[in-house]
Amino acid sequence: MQANRINVSRRAPWRIALDALARVWPSAARARQDSELDSHPEGVQAPAASAPDVVTTATAAATVLAGVPEATLGAVDFLAQLDDALRFQYVSDASIEFIGYHRDYLSMLTLHDLVASEEADELHALVARARVSGKLESATLTVVKSLTYPICVELRLVSTAARGTPGFALAAFDVTHWREREASLLHTINHDALTGLDNLVSLKDAIAAAQAQAELTRTHAGLVLLDIDDYQRINRALGYDAGDELLRETARRIQHTAGHGERVARVAGDEFAVLLPAGTTPELAESLGRRLLTAIAQPYRHRGQHTHLSASVGVALYPDQPGKNARSGAQSSLLRMADQALAQAKESGGNALVFHTLDDNPADAERLKLEADLYEAVRNGEFSLYFQPITKIRTGAVVGVEALMRWNHPVHGLVPPSTFIPLAESIGLINYLGNWVLKAACMQIMQWDAIGIRLDYVSVNVSPQQFRDKRFTAAVKEALALTGIDAERLVFEITESLLMHDPEEATLLLEALRSIGIRFAVDDFGTGYSSLAYLQRFPLSKLKIDRSFVENLITSRNNRAIVSAVVGLAQSLGLELVAEGVETEAQRDLLADLGCDHIQGWLISHALPSDELARSFKSHSLVLHETS
Repeated sequence: MQANRINVSRRAPWRIALDALARVWPSAARARQDSELDSHPEGVQAPAASAPDVVTTATAAATVLAGVPEATLGAVDFLAQLDDALRFQYVSDASIEFIGYHRDYLSMLTLHDLVASEEADELHALVARARVSGKLESATLTVVKSLTYPICVELRLVSTAARGTPGFALAAFDVTHWREREASLLHTINHDALTGLDNLVSLKDAIAAAQAQAELTRTHAGLVLLDIDDYQRINRALGYDAGDELLRETARRIQHTAGHGERVARVAGDEFAVLLPAGTTPELAESLGRRLLTAIAQPYRHRGQHTHLSASVGVALYPDQPGKNARSGAQSSLLRMADQALAQAKESGGNALVFHTLDDNPADAERLKLEADLYEAVRNGEFSLYFQPITKIRTGAVVGVEALMRWNHPVHGLVPPSTFIPLAESIGLINYLGNWVLKAACMQIMQWDAIGIRLDYVSVNVSPQQFRDKRFTAAVKEALALTGIDAERLVFEITESLLMHDPEEATLLLEALRSIGIRFAVDDFGTGYSSLAYLQRFPLSKLKIDRSFVENLITSRNNRAIVSAVVGLAQSLGLELVAEGVETEAQRDLLADLGCDHIQGWLISHALPSDELARSFKSHSLVLHETS
């Protein structure tokens, strides 16, 4: 019998467990010391326990331990001391109640018997870490409670070998409710509350996985995006509750249409997605898109009323080029490509399917690079103003100049305005640049005045975005106040399309600015509406004949007739007329014969920096118009 004994430390298992755990929870140490003083007078030690006497020893230890350790470690659901083979040497009474096994039965088990079999490797790894590190190690595992009831617990294990006793102190916490709460939160994060479908967050993760699998298997993954056409009319006509119900019905139809293994998600308000896994084909993806269009086209019924909807569908495959490596980054993202196809379907009028096609146009990459360069140009001050003279057609005397913005790119040199102005408008920089041009042009006029070059006016182009900006009037007044220029010397060049976008609003703004002295010229006249009605309606001062009419003026009878009509129109309305793009003396002479007042173009001068223009006046290659 003696040969079967396992030699252990003279200290009781409950003491070993508490000592080990006290190192982890320092707040427990003081209570443990108080317990020792109360339960074990100096010189008295609890008896050692052999393997056959584990239950007896644990019971005695639990009796001594009653009150103190349970109060100190009340948050611990399961407290035990294990030997090196993970057999239970001590289990507290509260732990027996928690785990649901009889103490005698538990004495025949090891920790491996309590942990779910599929997590045996994780338990083994936890024990190995605790044995090697000598520090507290933890893992979240499933423990089988009362034979059949699995619960999720956090096991914390620390080796007691360093204290002379081979084995481990074990503390476990029931985290079932935490895990349920975590699962609920994860479900909320990854699912749409209205339809129960995956949301965009979940879809993006699934798309990344599908793309990776497609690359690995050298096949295609697919994405079908569906957007209900003009869905807001449902909300307006039937109310938001009805709109929500129809969205739920749409989700059910899409789920019914999608095949096995195809993942359905709600991306945004009335936009849905179906992700096709790796191994799909263009034919399968397009077929699904067609079936979705048919499903949405079936009548909806809400409170006895039939409602008909249509949808736009965009389809994309990844990789987008068969037999080639996928392009990296967002450029080749399934979501991005399908979204582009969807946008094209909506632009075509809706109720359509568009398949994404590869566009390797290098202009896209160049435009993206130019956008970045444009932001840098604003920060680095790479813009300057050039000025092109406007002269009286009979005398050649300069009456004013048009301020033209130039971008001196550090690599490409001067970038044409036709390239960067539309770009600045598309990325929202045109207001900043336009306000800068306005102030710089006004300041330049004042600087020329100071050296004896007094021009009647400076013309500044105003973009539609800048004109419609609510802060535009304030920006104009600020520029006038900053520079001290007379408002009568400032002319804004605007287009016909700008005026006709919102005639009422345009009239109010023009009248407000005209009241402080600003004058307006219609730029590129003849290329837009060219309506006599709007010319009479708006407070205008000048018309500028577009260069396209001047270019073929000599050879085209139609162009001569148009210019002659414009001249007569301007004279009848009391408007000054400026012909743009005049390059030859023949053009100038014919325009003079037709009755044009002023000209602008290379015949007189190219657009010049301010200092070069000043030198041209000093050298008398350009002559100032003398006002009486």
